[in-house]
Amino acid sequence: MTTITRRQYRGDQDFMRIRRFLIDTFPLYGRPFNWLIDRWNFCRYHVLPIHTYYNVQYFGVPVGTARPHRDELPLWEHTIAIWEDGAGEIVGVAHSENEEPGEAWLQIHPDYTFLYDDMVSYVEEHLASWFDDRGYVKLYVEEDSELEEVARARGYRKLSARRTPHLEYALTDLPAPDLPPGFQIRSVAEENDVERRRRAKGLAFGGYYSPIDWPPAAAFREMQRAPDYRPHLDLFVVAPSGEYASFCTIWLDEENEYGVLEPVGTHIEYRKLGLARSLLREAFRRMADHGVRRSYMDSDLDFYRRVGFVPTPHGYCPWIKYLVEPAAQPATAAS
Repeated sequence: MTTITRRQYRGDQDFMRIRRFLIDTFPLYGRPFNWLIDRWNFCRYHVLPIHTYYNVQYFGVPVGTARPHRDELPLWEHTIAIWEDGAGEIVGVAHSENEEPGEAWLQIHPDYTFLYDDMVSYVEEHLASWFDDRGYVKLYVEEDSELEEVARARGYRKLSARRTPHLEYALTDLPAPDLPPGFQIRSVAEENDVERRRRAKGLAFGGYYSPIDWPPAAAFREMQRAPDYRPHLDLFVVAPSGEYASFCTIWLDEENEYGVLEPVGTHIEYRKLGLARSLLREAFRRMADHGVRRSYMDSDLDFYRRVGFVPTPHGYCPWIKYLVEPAAQPATAAS
């Protein structure tokens, strides 16, 4: 009988061990199943500092940014659980992405899917979002996996309308970028202007014109500390005006010969010019220079299909369950 133990996450050392686990389990599935390493890096080194910044706002106005009242990193780390075998090797991880209340993601070795039920129990106890006596879990589940059956048996229901497919791009035919006159592709290795980066991202995702809504410069500096970040693979398009018009960051798993783009965006005032398409073409060429053969993207946007990404049969969906504190459950009538 295999001995399995569960313990809490222990900071940077476990960050790198989980990163290693994601690399090692990729070939066991032969496709994206667990998170890819871009998402693990991006969550820890960009999403968390952004949300720390947003959590020090009062009616949209940042206050006390030098002394945030809620630091997302220790909150996120406190809820991560790791399952290890008798040799101390990681075989499963439960965690959030710190994007939505009650969300949960499970990473697992394919030989240890019998742990799913215990992992979901942990999620319901430690990751559910509660208000008074009502709780909620949004569990992200890979389609056609054993976790679907566990979720169904435990009373979860699938939000099928929210399916996110895995897309794949084969790095074979690599056309050159074709930018409009006056636009240039540059990298952070050449020019590291985090102020223009934060403005570009703020004006790309949602078109937030107010500087209050732009992500903080500190989040871009923190992303540059990520173990898998490389400045020459952090690209952007510079407009003739000097504005950053489009951007993408490349993350590589060279052992498994794939690359991922996260984030990708275009300034709201520079769309329909083919900037993002040209930028991705340059990104694919740089991936290929590192021996990468494939790029993956989790998205249902038509743009990526037009660029050349092909839908795979695989994807994931959120499954939801509402919880009630035992003391709040209605009493049954005496028989």
